[in-house]
Amino acid sequence: MVTAGLAGCLGDDDTTSEDGGTKTLHLLSDVQVEQAQQMFEDAFDDWAENEADTNVEPNFEYVPSGEVRNTINLRLSAEDAPDLIFTSVSYHAQFGLRGHLRDLEDIVPSSVPDSVRMNLDGREVYVPGNLQMCSSWYRQDVYEEAGIEWGTTWEEQLHNYEVLDEHLPDDQDPTLYVANGSHPYMIYGHYHPMLSNGSQFIDRDSNDEPPYPVVDQEPHRSRAIEYLEFLQDAYEYSPDSVNFGYGEATQLFTTERVMDTKYPARALVNSFNENPEIAEHVKMGRFADTPAMQAGESEYQIATIGEGFSVPTTDVGASNPELAESYIDYFMSSDYYVDFLLTVPLHRVPADLDILHTDRYQANEIVQASPEYVSYIEEMAEGARFYTSLTGEETPTTYWDPLIRGTEIGPSMLAEPMVGRTEPEEAVDRAGDRLREEIPQFEEQFAE
Repeated sequence: MVTAGLAGCLGDDDTTSEDGGTKTLHLLSDVQVEQAQQMFEDAFDDWAENEADTNVEPNFEYVPSGEVRNTINLRLSAEDAPDLIFTSVSYHAQFGLRGHLRDLEDIVPSSVPDSVRMNLDGREVYVPGNLQMCSSWYRQDVYEEAGIEWGTTWEEQLHNYEVLDEHLPDDQDPTLYVANGSHPYMIYGHYHPMLSNGSQFIDRDSNDEPPYPVVDQEPHRSRAIEYLEFLQDAYEYSPDSVNFGYGEATQLFTTERVMDTKYPARALVNSFNENPEIAEHVKMGRFADTPAMQAGESEYQIATIGEGFSVPTTDVGASNPELAESYIDYFMSSDYYVDFLLTVPLHRVPADLDILHTDRYQANEIVQASPEYVSYIEEMAEGARFYTSLTGEETPTTYWDPLIRGTEIGPSMLAEPMVGRTEPEEAVDRAGDRLREEIPQFEEQFAE
């Protein structure tokens, strides 16, 4: 029995049968890929038959990503929590800091790096399932035809764009920089070089203090401006993209309209699926070394988003937390987990790094096509930081993502100088002012 949208409708008599012999395990998730959903459900069937210590029926509820936070909020407030949740790390941090999630330390795989775990006051409330790690993807064959190699500095990349601009026909462009200030791609695709150049939007000293803007304070301000000036120069070699989103960011690459894009591995996956003739020529390119890196003042840094499991406490209405933990433990050590990751190969990076070199994972054609990306994942994973962990040393900031991305403050700061709407200095200072206006509202909202 697989149901959708029924959570909140199950009363006490539905959770356990009259003789106490059958229980319902309720999973809430915003995973929308049907093949991935099927992995959850197939794993449940095997677990329920072979591992569960009682009769269990499933209630799988899938909600749109834009609705999942409010859905969870309402359930917890009504003490009608699901038994387990699979969604973005940002939401687990939020609800974990409120004390609504159980400690799952015993079931977090040992090979998950510390950098992508979530420890809240000594409690691991989150079992990391997968990461999405950005890089650049480019057409190696086109670069070779033009007599150039992937650039390792901003100067080299701009030189390459100039060479490609002369080499390519008029209906192709050297690169793609998305200049849509209202779209989250601006953060996921273009934020990492700013971070590697030693700049950041906000910082935080402790859980007891609100975050504060640093983007318009030195040295962050100068380094952010430096990056925005590079984006202005690079955008001259990109198609006009003020209205682009995820689809265009990958489609223009797979249809050979642009020769590089910045994205997790979806660009490679789509090349195999939609234009296999170019797939063997699609290669990963690292983000270029920034001026701050070249001066020894910063290191290569990647911020990542991720998804995983949490288990609400009985205080907020979860009925079967022990069964939920048993199911998670089974799923994470099963072939279903590997196959879940391979529904979008390399785009869903395993948080359990041991998976990368298993026979089942390596047998995938797309994984085999990019050993350099597998190596990049392993190299970056130990230093990668979730968007919730970008501020302070070990202090999760539950609303970094909705504050920086969701209010469009971050995307707008990155996009507007590219298209000539503002100068870099004005864009940075405006972002700082807007953050000072928004942070108190987010403090109040997330304290509710």
